[in-house]
Amino acid sequence: MSSQGPQIGEISSDGLFRWDGQEWSPLARPHREPTSWTTPMRVAAAAYLVLGAAWSIATTALFLNADALVRVTRANNPAVPPDQLQNTANLGVTLGWAVVIATSIIMLVLALGSFQGWRWAFWAVLVWLGLTSVGVATNAVALANPRAQAQPPGAIAVGLVFSLVALALLAWFVAAAVRYGPWGVRRTAAG
Repeated sequence: MSSQGPQIGEISSDGLFRWDGQEWSPLARPHREPTSWTTPMRVAAAAYLVLGAAWSIATTALFLNADALVRVTRANNPAVPPDQLQNTANLGVTLGWAVVIATSIIMLVLALGSFQGWRWAFWAVLVWLGLTSVGVATNAVALANPRAQAQPPGAIAVGLVFSLVALALLAWFVAAAVRYGPWGVRRTAAG
């Protein structure tokens, strides 16, 4: 044991108190400290989500229209009557935009939560990345049959890249959660 006393700001060995120079003061909640993973992870997640929302809106604006949906429906099911085909395509455009707007809002809220380091956002982004990673398989299948797709192969390939990045981020998030905790922030050493 050292004859030197605790330093100001030092956390107790149990992680529950901080030395203020006069006495050990209880911490309001368990103390966590950032690691070298914390800031890059938060920024990478926020950037990915913002870019993903922008890409979704751009591809929807460029490629989602009634004519494209009629073409895709005919390629997949040529027996659909023409009047039903047009109504279905118009409904598809409306629903497509509703889904893209809703998911873009969710992605932007998650991006804000990522950038701010909100604990709940870590788990929500982890789930989002897991769901988005499924795009690796779906985009690969879409690239194999581009005539039955509303988007051109180049846009599908970019979607595949987004899915691969989501898969890499997912692996990083899982490693961070196991090694440190959410956002790569670890509790102070106890005991």
